[in-house]
Amino acid sequence: MAGDIAGPVGPVNSVVLQQIRDLLVTEEPLVDSAAIDNPVNPTELVVTFSSGRDAAGRMEITWWNTGEYRYQYTEPDGLDFRFDNHPKANAPDAHFHPPPDAGAAEPSFLGEETQLQVITRAVISRWREVAIEGASLDALNAGPE
Repeated sequence: MAGDIAGPVGPVNSVVLQQIRDLLVTEEPLVDSAAIDNPVNPTELVVTFSSGRDAAGRMEITWWNTGEYRYQYTEPDGLDFRFDNHPKANAPDAHFHPPPDAGAAEPSFLGEETQLQVITRAVISRWREVAIEGASLDALNAGPE
């Protein structure tokens, strides 16, 4: 992932990761666990789910002090997608890597949104529509209806 970032993003914001963890544990009943990988030098929040589209999956979340972020969801059998906001060559800062294998970046439906609560709820809502409610994978990054 580091090679995918075309500009400086700075250190990880551990306070924001704690806020995201608390929000997910409180609001999403399918979260099995949510833990920051290293309390002294955090790089990501790792969230595991009790269910998913084909199998229980996990989401790795990074939020940098500069406001850039990464929400990457993976299931063991290969479903993989990612919502990012960081400098990237040939893509807008807010972009999406679609499933099934987190392919080439395309503009994200999140656009210029910066509020961590809105972004987290939107990503989890889209995950739930696809992984739990059976919506098409295209629903992950669909624009407003």
